[in-house]
Amino acid sequence: LHRHLGCELTMALLQALRALAPLVSGKSQTAAVGAWHLAQMSTGATSSKNQVVHLLDAREDPDVDAAIRSYQLAAYKASKSAPEAPEAVPELTAKVQRKYVAAQIVDSGLQNIAVPLSATTAAPVKRYVQQLLTLSSKAGFEDPLSEVTKRVSERAAGVDTVKELLVQIKPLTSPDFHTALVDALAQVEAKINSTVTLDGASAGYKAFAEQVKVVAAQHKLPVALLLEAKKPKSTVGAEYAAWLQSARVTDSSTELDALRSEATALLDRHLAKGAPQIRKDQAASMATLHKKIEAAQGAPWAKAFASDLAAIAAYDAAVAADPVNGPKVAVA
Repeated sequence: LHRHLGCELTMALLQALRALAPLVSGKSQTAAVGAWHLAQMSTGATSSKNQVVHLLDAREDPDVDAAIRSYQLAAYKASKSAPEAPEAVPELTAKVQRKYVAAQIVDSGLQNIAVPLSATTAAPVKRYVQQLLTLSSKAGFEDPLSEVTKRVSERAAGVDTVKELLVQIKPLTSPDFHTALVDALAQVEAKINSTVTLDGASAGYKAFAEQVKVVAAQHKLPVALLLEAKKPKSTVGAEYAAWLQSARVTDSSTELDALRSEATALLDRHLAKGAPQIRKDQAASMATLHKKIEAAQGAPWAKAFASDLAAIAAYDAAVAADPVNGPKVAVA
């Protein structure tokens, strides 16, 4: 629900950097499992159903995607040579069902949330943020910080260096924040003349962790508060909650400004067109749609579209015949 997770990713990364020292190859069960899966892929062995289900959450990884495709191909070949009912995979079915239900909840829920494009105070934005958080909770998502923290940990499980970690978390953060982290890592590696590994005891790791704090401060994040809030017996809960609310409102206001600019540009483009140009554009779009319908050769969706277009054409013809009174409606 948030496109720019720079501040929350910083918090997650600060936490992750302090806890990821064991995630070096051979030093954790998770890393070992990830390495085993990669080894299986590199040998060209066909993945099992259990492996495919285990890897579903890492589809961004091209190797993982290739493994899943190889499993699908093998299953298809097997079904052609010896057709039989496929064996049920409860884990996969449950995952798909959860995602489908979540998508339905989000899709219907967003239709009932008004985007405060004309907001001039913080109150409508706060209400908008709370509505999005409530909707995400109904759909089964955790709060944004927990979701990002979880994904950072998942993506860090199969890497050995900070550079690899930054590549993995790039989709989770804004471009400017990610660039700042990459630049900070480059400075540290140039200084130590070595690659920074996820080894908490190494000088390079400690130096980069300090640079993360600097980058966070440059992005106006209260680093001391964030670290203190994560301690088991933290006494800054209220202060942290207030800052988090303020950060969410600020991020949402930035997104709303971008949406407002896009909407204004869209209206300007259309309002700049005269009626003849608009009719010409509509005619071109309609001609393109008719070609697609003809190419579909009677597909159900094409028949439905053709029926709708015929109804629209009949309505337009009725309006043209009597512009003052409009089309006549026959009551049975």
